Amino acid sequence: MSSKRLETMADYARHHYKLRIECECGRVVLADPHKVIAACQERRLSYRLEAVAKRLRCQKCGRKPFRVGPGFGDLKP
Repeated sequence: MSSKRLETMADYARHHYKLRIECECGRVVLADPHKVIAACQERRLSYRLEAVAKRLRCQKCGRKPFRVGPGFGDLKP
């Protein structure tokens, strides 16, 4: 069994993971790492996981997410 380092959005993209973002209000989002990288490059921001996580806000309640990590598949409504 191998371990994968997931420190940047490029790592997520390379290993075909999505970014799972969970808020205390119950909202869960699976973000495409390619889109996150493009947004970061457009704004000239770092796309390291901890830097991205600090800038995230919930679109529903406005709070910062309480959990950010790898996600798999698609969310079901």
